[in-house]
Amino acid sequence: MSADFRPQRATAGWRRLVLLGTPPAFAALTLLHPAEHPGHLDNTTRWMTVHVGQLVLSVLLAYCVWFLLDGISGRAAGVARGTLPVFLVFFSAFDAVAGLATGWLAGADHHGVVEAGVADQAIAELFDHNWLAGNASVTGGVGGIAWAVVAVSAAVALRGAGADRLTVSFMAASLLFMVHPPPFGTIGLLALSAATLRWDRRLRRGRSQTSDQRGSEPATRTSAQVVATTVEARMSSPIDREK
Repeated sequence: MSADFRPQRATAGWRRLVLLGTPPAFAALTLLHPAEHPGHLDNTTRWMTVHVGQLVLSVLLAYCVWFLLDGISGRAAGVARGTLPVFLVFFSAFDAVAGLATGWLAGADHHGVVEAGVADQAIAELFDHNWLAGNASVTGGVGGIAWAVVAVSAAVALRGAGADRLTVSFMAASLLFMVHPPPFGTIGLLALSAATLRWDRRLRRGRSQTSDQRGSEPATRTSAQVVATTVEARMSSPIDREK
């Protein structure tokens, strides 16, 4: 195995791990999301674990969609890519306040760090009455809408790149993650997982068919084959390896 091939293979392995592993991992995490109001939590550790995990997995989720659209050009793909930072910023702000801040206060209340009733009032203010970053708030709403735009735009982009209707439907259904607790968040992430798996298989078939056509007479390539060739070229370029 050459020295040039190892980085390329490692990059491809990392991309596939993020692409195929993030959605089901995030879906599993949503199943642990407590249904209780943060002011009535029995297990603050579980609440905090879920919301810390969401901060990490939301970044990987953005990478997942970015890798999914790699090699795809056009307005829809551009809209999806451009909206990903909006989703990350607003979802993270929402999770930090409505999730982490309220969970920390609930834990302080359980351990007697604050006076009785003080933490409950603070949690109610942050979670129920906070129009900026609470449960029903601007940051939560913008983050959810941004994800819906990402999901629908990515579905349109995949359709233009040659994805079948089932793959496109799964991608569009992932907009359900705009409401991240179960069952909607879980279903949306499982739909995204199905879309990424089907598109990855399509690209791998496209690479295989392109390899078979090399050395033979020119043949008309499908959109998926063009995308697969573009992604392969990017991963194997010296510039990408240096990065």
